[in-house]
Amino acid sequence: MLVAYAVLGEECGDPEVPVAVRSSATSEDLPDASFAGEHETYLWVTGGQNVLSLMRRCWSSLYTERAIAYRKEMGYPHDAVLMSVAVQKMVRPKAAGVAFTLNPRDGDRSQIAIDASWGFGEAVVAGEVTPDNYLVDKVLYEITQRTVSRKEFEYRLGDGGTVEQVPITGSRQDEPCLSDDELRQVARLARAAEKHYGTPQDVEWAVDADLSDGGSVLLLQSRPETVWSRRPVTPVAAPGGDFMSSIVSTLVSPLHVRKTSGE
Repeated sequence: MLVAYAVLGEECGDPEVPVAVRSSATSEDLPDASFAGEHETYLWVTGGQNVLSLMRRCWSSLYTERAIAYRKEMGYPHDAVLMSVAVQKMVRPKAAGVAFTLNPRDGDRSQIAIDASWGFGEAVVAGEVTPDNYLVDKVLYEITQRTVSRKEFEYRLGDGGTVEQVPITGSRQDEPCLSDDELRQVARLARAAEKHYGTPQDVEWAVDADLSDGGSVLLLQSRPETVWSRRPVTPVAAPGGDFMSSIVSTLVSPLHVRKTSGE
């Protein structure tokens, strides 16, 4: 583990790179029992020995009184639950936000809608700022619509390792927080999540300030979109039955399945 942490530090240019030490038990996120908060997770951990020590605490949290009591209450045998520990680099976003692999205004599945703001994504997710808003074509990855909003504050990592709200000053308030290349990277990442899960996605993402431009856009979380994706897909066709519209509708719909005889 110490060697792996050292390699991560070299790749990030910081021998004391901050990481999350996260419990990952086989009993977590089950349909009938989430076990949320029953096991330990530690954020902004620095130094190989500290990581090693907290990994041990994550493993041992499988046998705390609260974890044992919860398993007993939910009817899970103690000897059937296993614990792994994930060590992940903490993200220090220069910008973050959400992306929908359809247009949330009208359900158009040929577009990816992206909301973005400076710093951590809490301000966007909680609706505390008016974010920059973009629409990106799902096939050609062309930016078809952009709205850059005034962003008066952001959430940033403070000196004490806590996330703080700080004001944005000067012209940066009215500047786009993503380049066109970063927008396309976000769109491609969201599209990849949609292809993987086979249904429209609601994605949280961030641009890590500590990583190189080519690999700085990260997917933080992906969940199914729950409004338009539950409605029947209506193919969009131009008057007269436009052949190309039919092709595009097929390309952008992850729910399209070709059935052949004998299946």
